[in-house]
Formats: sequence, structure tokens, C-alpha cells
Amino acid sequence: MRIRGEDPRCPFCGRLFERPHDIKTEMGNVFSGGKCGCGAVYIFDRSGHNLGESYVDGLVFACNGDWETAWKLIPDIDYKVESFYYDRENHKLREGVKKGGRPVENLLFISLKNNAKREGEADK
Repeated sequence: MRIRGEDPRCPFCGRLFERPHDIKTEMGNVFSGGKCGCGAVYIFDRSGHNLGESYVDGLVFACNGDWETAWKLIPDIDYKVESFYYDRENHKLREGVKKGGRPVENLLFISLKNNAKREGEADK
């Protein structure tokens, strides 16, 4: 699913996803992203330099705004992350884009595993 120039598909279910759009959080932060029909969320870092912030925004978004649940999650146990370079102009995912010898990734997909989903919903 990660072929250069391929149609934009969720890496977890293969569905096409919509262009990232602005999402305003309860805290007033605005980030660009969306949610796939399978429940995975995606976050677009326009600058390519704020993936850490995007990662946090994505986890909280995946937990329906519940910061407490988001901070308790453990990578690879409670959720999976896939990262890509997103060509916003052409709405395509690309892999292997490099800048200064480093891969440039600016789109994160986060999918909560079933136990994490249930825990976040039960706390609400």
C-alpha cells in the first residue's frame, strides 16, 4: 500500500481517505487531519518539522479529546503508527522522499487497537 504516487489509502484498511482539513481541539489548537472510516486518524504536518506535536494531536484526536487516556497509551501495544510523505497538491502518498539524506514524513496515521478503544470509551 505504500507505492510512490499511489492513490491516498489508509494503511490500516485500504480505504481512500479525504484531504486533511483543519480540526479545532477543545484547547483551541488547530491541526490538519481527518478520520478514516475504519477509525484510524491521520494528521498532516504542513511544515514537516512538527511531527512530535502532530503525534500528540493525533493520539488525543484518536481518543476523542481525552488527554488522560492518550497519555496512558503504549506504542505497538495500544496503537500502531504509519508515516508517509503526503503530496498535498496532488493528494498522493509518497514513500522515500529524502531531504538532506533523511526521509521526510509529514503525514501520520494512528490506529488504536481494540483494548485502547474500549478503555477510552469506558472512561467517558
